[in-house]
Amino acid sequence: MEYINDFMYFVIKPIDEKKHLYCSGVNVTKFSPITKGRHRLGQNPAVKGLQTLNNDIRAMIIENRATPETIKNLLCQHIKPLMDDLWYTESFLIHNYSRQLGEKIKNFAPAELLRKMFKAMMINETVPENLSAQNLQNYLHSLTKRL
Repeated sequence: MEYINDFMYFVIKPIDEKKHLYCSGVNVTKFSPITKGRHRLGQNPAVKGLQTLNNDIRAMIIENRATPETIKNLLCQHIKPLMDDLWYTESFLIHNYSRQLGEKIKNFAPAELLRKMFKAMMINETVPENLSAQNLQNYLHSLTKRL
């Protein structure tokens, strides 16, 4: 499962038959025109949004009879697009992963990340649902020009 654009990524890759690596990231540099001046208590809305989202995804994993496992030093740097931008990333393992679970995460994560960010920034913006990674990237580029 892969959802990658210049602003964010959500990737699940197999390690073996029963374990998968979940990697997610937000491009702090690309989100800066949207988040600039809208940080509450010094927390970047893109970073905080991803942290909160990943808690929701862990709950989704458990609801789908799989198990998340936190392990330090999981390497996801090879996934993010190669740029000189600043990225915030998170990762964990998923035991008993299924393709169905991956599709649920892919359909949920991108729009939910934006909803969490917009709520924290108090932006009244309708989040588009089920956009491809490229179409969501186009939307975010247009949003950087409007805000």
